[in-house]
Amino acid sequence: MGIKFFSKISLIVILISFCFTSCNKDTSRPCLSTIYFFNATSEWTPQNLVYNIGDTITLHSVINKTLNDVVTGNIIDYSGSVQMGGDIGFAEPDSIMMQNKPAKDSFTFISIQGRFIERSNNKNQGINFEYIETDSNYIFKGKIICNKKGYYAISVDDLKSVGIRGKNCTNASFDMTVTNSFRNVQKYENIFGIVLPFKALKKIYCISVF
Repeated sequence: MGIKFFSKISLIVILISFCFTSCNKDTSRPCLSTIYFFNATSEWTPQNLVYNIGDTITLHSVINKTLNDVVTGNIIDYSGSVQMGGDIGFAEPDSIMMQNKPAKDSFTFISIQGRFIERSNNKNQGINFEYIETDSNYIFKGKIICNKKGYYAISVDDLKSVGIRGKNCTNASFDMTVTNSFRNVQKYENIFGIVLPFKALKKIYCISVF
């Protein structure tokens, strides 16, 4: 009886160990707290003061696989990321109601490298996007088509990665900076009577569509 009991326990331990080593090879279990902190950049092109209905604007972002952790200073090989992506928010400032109106439906989205993904909630406020992995980096490239006249604030938020494939507790956060030299934010700030803080300013790109 005792031998059979311990044999069953040993079998369970083996199965659990097998699952940890093989069942997890194509995914990653993140820790509750973020482990790595990296920087990322993106850019909208072409950069114009004014766009017309039907114009296309492209968001392009490239992230190297070898990254510097901004907290520890360590160089990290971040190959094999699982679900690296972020969110793009679309708002139309309302000067009468003094609030941002959801504006994602004023645009059409076309994925080129990586993909746009519909949000699971608050769908008209923005859209998710996910990078594709290449031999040397991660790339996202997608187009938005302007469908409606208006003044819009577009914000590319910080990125997240679930972790490195096959390795647990390797989840990461990426501090996003939109590198466009002109952001057209004066009207946005005037509507709300504010000066955007640097954290928000470096992510936002405002456009006028006629």
